[in-house]
Amino acid sequence: MPVAKLRPISSHVAAIDLHAQFQVAVFLVRHEHGLLAIDAGFPGWAYAVLTAAQSLPEPNRITHVVLTHAHSDHVGGAGILATECGAEILCSETERPFIEDGRSLATAACSLGAKLSLTLNHWTQQRKVPPVKITGTVAAGDQIGGLSVVEMPGHTPGQIALVHERDRLVLCADALFNVRGQIGYDPAPGVTADIGAAEQSMRRLADIGVDDVAPSHGPALLGDARERIAQFLERR
Repeated sequence: MPVAKLRPISSHVAAIDLHAQFQVAVFLVRHEHGLLAIDAGFPGWAYAVLTAAQSLPEPNRITHVVLTHAHSDHVGGAGILATECGAEILCSETERPFIEDGRSLATAACSLGAKLSLTLNHWTQQRKVPPVKITGTVAAGDQIGGLSVVEMPGHTPGQIALVHERDRLVLCADALFNVRGQIGYDPAPGVTADIGAAEQSMRRLADIGVDDVAPSHGPALLGDARERIAQFLERR
């Protein structure tokens, strides 16, 4: 089990950093009745998430887990969180068959390279994810726990981001990576199913009008997210 390190992001949001070599974050969002988890980490990481949640002031039960997309480093612990906390597991309708039914994301790839990479990923990683039962779906504009849902397809077909309106913070999932001091679509070629859609989603991320953006991989961009996204897209 990885050691969970809590990293405060804003008044209501903290990241749980779960991997030092290639940082993977699960986010805990404080709401009136407890905590909402954004994603669930790799398989085997659920108890680290639970330990981090239990270290916070009560109420600290995880009431909902919102899965931003189907990759194993985001959905792997969801089944255990549902069992241990009685948490509802939510995702977008488009992403549901990739999470619940085990459908390969390679079927949504828009290039041969992505299809090959995602096929390999499916057989080496996705098939190791314990079964996840989705209890409900969310769509653009839905509100949950102080968060507003925004569609961010490209990395996967039904990826979503979540905007904390009160904290003026976007939890952007893998619509943007910030690793090794560089932002981008992904740190490994071929993991993003549709680069064209991913670029449009990054533009949408900038258009939300929020300068604080927290990706699931790497440090949050605080105060200058729109500027850095614009610079990245200009270089593209």
